[in-house]
Amino acid sequence: MRPSGFLAKTSALAIKDLRVELRGRDTLPPMLAFAFTVALVLAFAVPELPATARPTKLTVALAYVEAGFLWITVLFAGLIGFARTFEVEREEGAIDALLLAPVDRSGLFIAKAAANLVFVACVEAVVVPSLALFFAIDLGAGWLPLLGVIVLVDLGFVAAGTLFAAVAAQTRSRELLLPLLALPTLVPVFIAAIELTADLFLGAAFDDMAGRGWFAILLAFDVIYGVVAALTFELALD
Repeated sequence: MRPSGFLAKTSALAIKDLRVELRGRDTLPPMLAFAFTVALVLAFAVPELPATARPTKLTVALAYVEAGFLWITVLFAGLIGFARTFEVEREEGAIDALLLAPVDRSGLFIAKAAANLVFVACVEAVVVPSLALFFAIDLGAGWLPLLGVIVLVDLGFVAAGTLFAAVAAQTRSRELLLPLLALPTLVPVFIAAIELTADLFLGAAFDDMAGRGWFAILLAFDVIYGVVAALTFELALD
């Protein structure tokens, strides 16, 4: 039976991308291998300190370094996945068949973004516990706020990354063009992510974190880029 309705058609397109990846395994394994390798290498760059040393200036600096390592790993692993967003459709002109799908172009964007969100979430499911183990990070009750930070970061990250992947998909230098477009745009997101994550590593209370305005930056970025990407995705594909 053919799916009917915007949500059903969009879901069918997203599931199609996930099935293609499940069969081909061309995107997620490289992302996971890169993320885990980087996390393992970076684990040797941070010295271990006793818990009683917190929160001295040195441990505050280390908290920011550890948070930066986490989000830099996610950032570049995500870019690897975004670069392959339209790789399947590029072969043999399949992009034309995708554009014939009876759904609004915003539905195509949501489907591609949803598939990318799953890939990024899988990477984070490996990277976050790995770095927590390597760096001996004990968040205690801070895991739930960290999950909220991850969700807010991922929404903006995936929205911008999917849009720029569409822009770069049909160019010869797409592997170079994608990071050139995405990295400057994503700076506010990852600065906010590092600030909030470092606060959590230092044991900051949620109310103190919310008062610093970084959550507002993430929310604003998610809304702006979510709307802009959905509205301009058709122009990017054309």
